[in-house]
Amino acid sequence: MKPRGVDARMKPLLVLISLLVLLAGLASLWTLGSRGPESMPTPSLDALLDLDLDLGAEGFAEVVEDRPLRFPEDHGAHPEYRGELWNLFGQLTDAEGGRYAFQLGITRLGLAANPPPRASAWAANAVYRGRLTLVRADEPGVRSAERLTRAASGLAGADVQPMSVWIEDWFLSVSDGEPNRPRMHLVAGGEGPALTLDLIAGKSPLPFADLGLLGGDIGEIGLQAYLLPRMAAVGTLILDSQSRSVEGQVWLDHAWGTLPRSGGQVGLNRFSIQLDQDRELLCLQLRREDGTGTPIPACALILADGQVQSFRRREIRLEPFERWLSPRTGARYPVAWRLGIPILDLELELVPRTRDQEADDAVRLWSGAVQAVGRLGGDAIAGHGRIETTAEVAGPAGI
Repeated sequence: MKPRGVDARMKPLLVLISLLVLLAGLASLWTLGSRGPESMPTPSLDALLDLDLDLGAEGFAEVVEDRPLRFPEDHGAHPEYRGELWNLFGQLTDAEGGRYAFQLGITRLGLAANPPPRASAWAANAVYRGRLTLVRADEPGVRSAERLTRAASGLAGADVQPMSVWIEDWFLSVSDGEPNRPRMHLVAGGEGPALTLDLIAGKSPLPFADLGLLGGDIGEIGLQAYLLPRMAAVGTLILDSQSRSVEGQVWLDHAWGTLPRSGGQVGLNRFSIQLDQDRELLCLQLRREDGTGTPIPACALILADGQVQSFRRREIRLEPFERWLSPRTGARYPVAWRLGIPILDLELELVPRTRDQEADDAVRLWSGAVQAVGRLGGDAIAGHGRIETTAEVAGPAGI
C-alpha cells in the first residue's frame, strides 16, 4: 500500500536527497579567496557537474549493487568513483570543562575518468575541498576555516593504503590499529580554529546498508558508505590563539559514488546522535519541502556491541518544535525536535547549540551541532550530535 501523503514519484527523489544529505559537504558553493596557482575559481558544484561532457564524467565507475566492504582498503580513497566524502563530527571537552562541537568535511570531486597525458605540473584530475566548523557551548556563532585545492603538484590528494587524504596542510590518515578498529590522525586549521586529534575507533565499521533505513538495495542510490559512529579523540584545539588540550567522541562517515545535483521538491532531515552507554541513533526523515503530506521517518539504534535495531515510520514520533529563519537567505529550517520511539520507551529533545548554523547559502542546508536530553525506560539519558536539514518552503502565514 502506498504511504499516505507520498506518491510513487517521490521514491526516486529519495535516491538523490539521501545522497545529497550524506554528501552535504559536496553540494555547496565553493568560496575561497585567491591562494596562488593552486587555487580554483569559485564555481558551484552544480556548475562543475554541468560540464560532464567536457570533463569526461561518464567514464567513472558507478555503485550499482551492494558489495562487502573490505578493510583496511575501504578506509582509503576510491578514485574510480567521481565523488567521495570523509565527514567527521563530534564533541570535545577541555581541562576547564569547556565544550566544543566540531564538523570537518573533506570532499573529492573527480574531473575526468580518463584524462589525456598533460605535461604541466599544475594539470589536475580532481579538486578537494575541506571545511572545518566549530561551535563553543554557551557562545553564539560558528567559527570556520576552509581549503579548496586542485590535486596537482602534491597540494591535495588521497591514497588507498595506507589511507591518507590531504589538502595542503590539512590531512586525515590511518596511523595503525586493526583494520576494523583503526587509529587515525587528523590535522586541520588555519586562521580560524585549528584541530589536531588522535582518533581510536571504539566500534567496527558499520555499512550504511546494514542500518535498514532506506528499505531497499543500497546500490540503487549510487552510493557505498560506512560509519565509524564512536571514535575516542584526544588532542589539541587552538582557538583565539590559545591552545587547549581536549578529549571527546567523534563520528566518521565515509561515502563514495555518484554525485547528485541539488534541488527538487523533497527534503530530508538527518539526525546523528551519540547517546550515553555507547549507543548511537541515526534517523532519516523524508518530507515534502512545502510541508504537505506526511513525513516518513526511519531510525536505527546502534547498541554498545555494534548490533543494530531498526525502526520504521509507525514506530517513530518525530516532530519539530522550533524553526529558525536565516537572516541571509530567508530560508526556514526546523532546528529543534522531539523524537520518540515508544517500543523502546525513548523520548528525546534535540536542541541546537546555536541557531545560526546554516551550512551554505547556495544549497540552503542547515547542518548544526545539537544536544540531546530525555529519558529511556524511565531513566535520564543525554547525548550530542548533529542534525542536517534542507530548507522548508514557508506557507502563506510565514513561520
